[in-house]
Amino acid sequence: MSLMWTIVPAEWVFAGLEERVPEMKEIRRGHVTMLVTPEGVGMGRVQRLISPNPQDYLKPEWQPGALVPLLESS
Repeated sequence: MSLMWTIVPAEWVFAGLEERVPEMKEIRRGHVTMLVTPEGVGMGRVQRLISPNPQDYLKPEWQPGALVPLLESS
């Protein structure tokens, strides 16, 4: 827990925090779930990877910051 000591009203300090939360979409690639933020048409930037397989976290194409297609190709 943190404390913030300031003479500025809390409304001013926390103004606009809701606006900074990016829109995220959840996509699946087999057993892997990714939270991505849309970037351009049909692409998303990986924010979080959720997988039961530890090897998935080592794949550079699925690491946070990587661009992935929003639609899975057949």
